[in-house]
Amino acid sequence: MIRSLFASTVLLSTALLTVPAHAASFSTSALELPTLKISGQTSFNNWFFDNKRKTVQKDDDVCGRKKYGRGQLFTVDNSRIKFLVSGKLDTGMEYGMAIVLDGNRNKDKIVRENYIFFEGTWGKVFLGDTYGVQDFMAFGGYDEWGGTGFMEGPLDRVVNFTTGTLHSDDLVGDTSRATKVTYVSPRWKGIQVGVSYTPQTQHIGEAKISSQTSPDDPKEPFGADNVAGGINFIHKFSNGFYMALSGTAIFENARPEYHGAPKRHHTAAFAFGGDFRYADFGFGMEYGNNGRSRLSVDQPHRHKANAGEWINLGLSYTWGSTKFGTGYYYGWRNALGKHYKPRSAKTRAVQASIDQKLAPGLGVYLEYSHIEMSNSAARAEAARATQVLSKCKQSITPTKSNKANVFIIGSRLVF
Repeated sequence: MIRSLFASTVLLSTALLTVPAHAASFSTSALELPTLKISGQTSFNNWFFDNKRKTVQKDDDVCGRKKYGRGQLFTVDNSRIKFLVSGKLDTGMEYGMAIVLDGNRNKDKIVRENYIFFEGTWGKVFLGDTYGVQDFMAFGGYDEWGGTGFMEGPLDRVVNFTTGTLHSDDLVGDTSRATKVTYVSPRWKGIQVGVSYTPQTQHIGEAKISSQTSPDDPKEPFGADNVAGGINFIHKFSNGFYMALSGTAIFENARPEYHGAPKRHHTAAFAFGGDFRYADFGFGMEYGNNGRSRLSVDQPHRHKANAGEWINLGLSYTWGSTKFGTGYYYGWRNALGKHYKPRSAKTRAVQASIDQKLAPGLGVYLEYSHIEMSNSAARAEAARATQVLSKCKQSITPTKSNKANVFIIGSRLVF
């Protein structure tokens, strides 16, 4: 709590006290009125997929079958439009606001991001609904992945992910676009640091606060007083070699699904990554460790259950307007089966893609991904979660293992 209060105090002080230091010169120049910039992107994807195991609600309920087995699907992914209003004071400080609209017709709420910012020689401050430093300051294999983005892309559209396996590059406690305050320092000799503070990880915008119950369906553990830190280093050598290194971490007070549910271990997760490029070649990698973040404290410590670790790799080669990329992801964790016996839960995935640029902002791509997942403790973990959620009349449907193949033909427009 002391760390959280200190971080929030520093961030708010930076945002509120640094600006008044120039209050005497706050009048804007007639030649530098706020301007509006509009940008955006969209993609259309044609999926061909095959899942070895389908997700079924109950063994004897054929009408309760969920998700896909095999088939073909059209999707419109990552569609958004960004409106950026920015201005500049005579003192040189920049300020503005941004609203990003989501083009997903399957969503009830269309606002994806909504924040204001201030930037000067002292750094940059973001206030509102946007990503934190753990997202935009990190480097890894995903910087070289092509197509839809492999494990960072929308594979959940067509893949039945196995219960209890790790299949994400996000640290436990990642706040996504929850309402937060972020400060990022100026870059000094290639080094930059940043910190984000989020009072509650599941609170966005003007929503009414729910400090003791998760608003998700099904309900999940969440975080309070979330502090994310990031540091990275970028340098380009005289011979053209580019190097980028990063370290990110998240700390928070974990909250159970609802008041009265089993308590959770507080979050302490970290990741280290890098991206390297020379001539037409690029290589990136990242290692992440979630420790025991958000695990139930009722699980016996001697079995060493954890929230998982992962490593991702990416390799690319670009010639002219064509880019070839490959990716690898391996995530593993210690799960608990019946009678709390330790079991290994794993995810392995490989990808290959070819991106072709047709015109500025316009491109097409081919992508293939193969994913293998297994967790012999899936049913036991789902049963424990269902027992907790039964008071909310919710349940978890287990998927013990799965192999999936996905082939994508897509197009992308960015402006």
